[in-house]
Amino acid sequence: MNHVLVLEGSPRKGNTSTVVDWVLAGMGRGNKVTRVRLGELHIEPCQECFTCAGTKKAAGCAQEDDMVELYDKMIDADLVIWASPIFCWNVTGQTKMALDRCFALLTGEDLLKGSKWALVITAGGDAFDGADLAVQMFSRLARYGGIKYVGQHVVAPCPDGAKLAASAVLKKSAKGFGKELAKALRA
Repeated sequence: MNHVLVLEGSPRKGNTSTVVDWVLAGMGRGNKVTRVRLGELHIEPCQECFTCAGTKKAAGCAQEDDMVELYDKMIDADLVIWASPIFCWNVTGQTKMALDRCFALLTGEDLLKGSKWALVITAGGDAFDGADLAVQMFSRLARYGGIKYVGQHVVAPCPDGAKLAASAVLKKSAKGFGKELAKALRA
């Protein structure tokens, strides 16, 4: 059984959560899924103190907040799905803070090396209203950390609420991405 960790960066449960539901449905059964709403955690920003660089076999972050528990979940996951709406041409602050703190897992023995990451993005504008920047940020960080970036699903422009829920085309596309992720887990 594969362990899938979903890190949801939206400050509310809305469009991004709906798309994640569809992606997970497309992955099928047989996975242990843990969903974490980053906005419900206490995560401080990275202080760039480099305490983590002195630790080889653990995150070694000097800060004692909810990221400590999240580090273990990320290391144990077979796939981490980062999910965020685009706010002001980038991922949400909640997502970015957690992502910045992942630096502690990329020092020492590179605790994320060989893990798999995927990205789910919803955006009110088109794909060049920040979704493209988010994809570049995640794919480059994955490359730096030896993480296998298995792709992204971008819904842009994303209709709001009932229109999104009623879109058979968007639902089918998200489920299709879920099927791709299931294949990536088996590879």
